[in-house]
Amino acid sequence: MLLSCGGSNKITTPKLLVVISVDQMSASYLDDPEFMPRTHGSLFSTSAVFTQMHHYHARTTTAAGHATLATGCYPSTHGIVDNNVYVRSTGVTEYSILDTSIHFIGVENCNLKKVSAARLQRPTLGDIVKSKNAKSKSYSVALKDRSSILMGGKDANRAFWFDAESIRMVSSDYYNERFPDWALSFSGDSTERESLATGWIYNTPYDVTKLDGDSASYECGKFLPWFPHTLASLDTLYVSHDRVGNFLWNTPFGDHYVLEFAKQLIAKEELGQDEQCDVLTIGLSAADIIGHQLGPNSREVADYYYRLDSYIEEFIAYLDATVGEGNYTLALTADHGVAPMPEFPAIPNSERIEHTQFDDDLERIDHELQVFFELSKETILESSYSGVEPHFQYLINNNVDTSAYVALLKEKLQSLHYLAGAYSPADYLVNDGSFPLAHLRNSYDPRYGYFIQTIPQEGYLVDMRSCGTTHGTPYSYDTHVPFIIYGAQVSVMKTDNTVY
Repeated sequence: MLLSCGGSNKITTPKLLVVISVDQMSASYLDDPEFMPRTHGSLFSTSAVFTQMHHYHARTTTAAGHATLATGCYPSTHGIVDNNVYVRSTGVTEYSILDTSIHFIGVENCNLKKVSAARLQRPTLGDIVKSKNAKSKSYSVALKDRSSILMGGKDANRAFWFDAESIRMVSSDYYNERFPDWALSFSGDSTERESLATGWIYNTPYDVTKLDGDSASYECGKFLPWFPHTLASLDTLYVSHDRVGNFLWNTPFGDHYVLEFAKQLIAKEELGQDEQCDVLTIGLSAADIIGHQLGPNSREVADYYYRLDSYIEEFIAYLDATVGEGNYTLALTADHGVAPMPEFPAIPNSERIEHTQFDDDLERIDHELQVFFELSKETILESSYSGVEPHFQYLINNNVDTSAYVALLKEKLQSLHYLAGAYSPADYLVNDGSFPLAHLRNSYDPRYGYFIQTIPQEGYLVDMRSCGTTHGTPYSYDTHVPFIIYGAQVSVMKTDNTVY
């Protein structure tokens, strides 16, 4: 779409394609013009705006969402079905982009997980552009490794992600291109020096009566829960080291640093400076960290998006000045949305089910199954909010009819008031477009995931801590994201038709 959304018959390929994914940005944030006034005032009136853009898979998480945005394929096809995946062949849960063969570049000692795009099974936008023109360049940057790596794809010149310890962007030898010298000195503490000194001060004029108070009991995070948020107010219970890096992870200034790094990529790597089409993908990850801890109705989220509004305006002005107005195309979207806090007064019919209750319920169900099938050991190997894995080998060794076991397990799971359903592959691997079967089918990869997939009741947070919120369901609050295309040859339009 980024290459073909023009209104004229003659298509001129842009010199630069830019995709900005704001991690956890709900489409609902754009419903109120006062929430992001610059976006409403300028970007909306000069762009193609898709008001009903939805992800069409069940596990709406960062890894799955970014891989889907970048490849245009469902997780069932591109192979990245969740952030962490239960590997069926080994019975081990591991990070979906884990790659222990790589070595870090850009910092001497790095304690981050070793990761790469090796498990991604479909080409990204950058991969496709480079396959058409070997002279094209493709770069990706984000605070989160999975966001940068999965948007960049297998053939990116390089992907960069943030190391809080060194306060710099790092990468790996998965990529062939030499790590740029300029990136070695482009540190977060230098770029965000002023913000580190003043702290995060509440600055949005948004109507506070539409938001939570400054310190709600169900908020949590690495700061003491009221403005201003400063290095000094980082909670020592959660942050004992890497305080500057953690400050950037947990404030809008981390994403400002990412956008400043992206500007340097454009300038230093000369993106969009010739007739070859280059690609730059940008993940703004701090939005997700802030949203998880404080919720979509918090003052922190409102202030984050008010600041993001000006960051995006500044970034577009930079593109106009360096690449040239009309020479680039920019897309603004998100990997997933977010569930409202069940405790927020305006949210009816919702509930928080904490880890202890969920674990107790699963333990009770397991005991009932053991009694029913006359067994003496646990019959459930693993479980989480996303599903349950039966101990099939134990069942087979004890001559248990696994079909009967699965049927009874599903029945008991569905009796829990906070679960809307429990599904095995036989339920959703059929040509049925009903909710949530199609979403589950689009998240299915036979190599990964629990055999029994569970879906919570709408508005419920299941297997959660006592504060904060999350995402990961097929409900609209998690699937509905913005999609705005601006720039070269883009026809100004707005559609309310549902697109995936």
